[in-house]
Amino acid sequence: MFERFTRDARVAVIQAQEEARALGHAWIGSEHLLLGVLGGADTAVVATLARFGVTPEACRSALVPTGHLGTGDAEALRAFGIDLEAVRARAEDAFGPGALDRPGPPEERRRLLPFGRRRDEPARKGHIPFTRRAKKALERSLREALARKERHIGPEHVVLGILDPDDRVTDGMLRKLGTDTATVRNGILQDLPRAA
Repeated sequence: MFERFTRDARVAVIQAQEEARALGHAWIGSEHLLLGVLGGADTAVVATLARFGVTPEACRSALVPTGHLGTGDAEALRAFGIDLEAVRARAEDAFGPGALDRPGPPEERRRLLPFGRRRDEPARKGHIPFTRRAKKALERSLREALARKERHIGPEHVVLGILDPDDRVTDGMLRKLGTDTATVRNGILQDLPRAA
């Protein structure tokens, strides 16, 4: 399948690996593929994504958790009788000031991946595995190209493959940016020239 990828699409997949490393992730997901396309050459699909507010900086900030609840979240918890300030005060009394603001020491992290790596530990040099979501997105990119009767897979096909409403990670990221997969997909399809 990769022999059909254009140079820009191949660069996007390689860039996805670098994005995963930069974010400290031990996997390449569809979100990293999107960042890879955005970090590649200035293509029509990148311009379309930017029109919807989907930029590399916006995507990275949507992926990195802030660790703070919004006022709506605090009000919802208060409706259940949970006072966040009281919880924070008790946690800081027991564990020290700012205990909820940073991750615990590495020995307290328990979620291990293969070969003893921890989920929140940056990936080592070498191969980073693709998630099932990312593999499906790449398979869908081939189907998108075939449906358009095109012999190559370009960055536009990779993005169309990523924009699956069942992909909760990418959809959630786009919703944080004020759009959704269907809207972005329709915009890209409108901007693409018709295949011969």
